[in-house]
Amino acid sequence: MSNWAVVQFLAGLLHPVLNTIEGVVHDWGLAVILFTLLVRLVFFPISVRQARFAWKNRKFSKAIKELRTRFADKPERLREETTRLALEHKFNPFGALGTAILQMPIFAAVYALFYHFGADITSVLIPWASALGHNDSTHVLPMIAALFTAGGALVPLIQPEAVEQMAALKKLTPMLMMLPLMLFVLWKAPVAISLYMGTTALWGMLERTFLRSAFAVKRFRLDPDAIFSSGQGGVIATEDETKKA
Repeated sequence: MSNWAVVQFLAGLLHPVLNTIEGVVHDWGLAVILFTLLVRLVFFPISVRQARFAWKNRKFSKAIKELRTRFADKPERLREETTRLALEHKFNPFGALGTAILQMPIFAAVYALFYHFGADITSVLIPWASALGHNDSTHVLPMIAALFTAGGALVPLIQPEAVEQMAALKKLTPMLMMLPLMLFVLWKAPVAISLYMGTTALWGMLERTFLRSAFAVKRFRLDPDAIFSSGQGGVIATEDETKKA
């Protein structure tokens, strides 16, 4: 089965869901928004996993910095300790990439689903658009979706520390490059896709803000109870043990 066949198969599964939602709310624009929220809810566990990985990555990075300080003049020992630290704690630097790949087929299926929207499908939410299957001639929705996407890129999954805030500022320009890129993608795309992308971006901003809250960190155990301690040969020390030390 080709990749496109997989996308078409998934789109075929999603189409009845969208039709069912529209049958309840009786508006295609609102149906697209609710459908988008449903998709994002399905992927929420993946977002939690990404947040947990971000916390783990922060602690692992701190441990690596400690190792580099201790073995600055011993590169061979540094490589050995770094490898041992990664193996002991099963840290995979490409872990976040795997979760992103899982979402790609669904995103492609949703894109295909909305790209072939009927030409006569309209919505009272977007009165200036002739149909959700046509592009937005005013380009209002593409600009809103692009702004939300760029804004979401500036909201990290975890609360940045002082050093991380400075590093985030340096990445501001690359992040803002998403604005023209998203505009390029959506400029001639059907209104339904702009509505989907805008809703997705807004959800992402709110989701990331929630996952940074103390409640979410505790509820989903995002910050591990144990931290990496390279100062003890790569073993794990609990928070309480660290404070006592």
